[in-house]
Amino acid sequence: MLRSALAAVAAASLVVASPAAAHVGATPPFLAAGSSGSIHLDVPNERTEPMTDFTVTVPHGFEIVHAHPAQGWEQSFDAATATWTGGSLAAGASADFGIELRTPSVPVFVDLGVVQRYDSGDVVRWPVAFTVTPADASPSRNLALVAVVALLGLLVVAAIAVLAWRRRSGSLQER
Repeated sequence: MLRSALAAVAAASLVVASPAAAHVGATPPFLAAGSSGSIHLDVPNERTEPMTDFTVTVPHGFEIVHAHPAQGWEQSFDAATATWTGGSLAAGASADFGIELRTPSVPVFVDLGVVQRYDSGDVVRWPVAFTVTPADASPSRNLALVAVVALLGLLVVAAIAVLAWRRRSGSLQER
């Protein structure tokens, strides 16, 4: 019975797990409302040619306070846009670009706009999901609660699977 429950939990976790995306991602993907913090953008070059320019644009209500230096790149920024130029990111490689970001005073889900420019002149635009959490309910404070709730959910799914398996096995034996 324990093996069945563990197998059901493992299967449920595979079902709810999402595949990793290779596109540009923000770390952390959230900041508290009315705060400032550093956001790192992991930027992969998914093309076969070098990336020569990277830009991130924030929506109205946000402010870029600083663009962090990236080795081999020249950065410039204003309140809404940070740009890194003069470097080269080889095909298949990735780089870390960072900004210091000030958030609006209200919680919101937004997309940061990122643009990758390439040696050939090609341009690729990505939306990068970002969340402004309520100031007193930052996800980092609630991580333990989220883990417990997720575990309980998986256990409920496992219990239902075990009961369904037992019921099915019992009806097959009666025949």
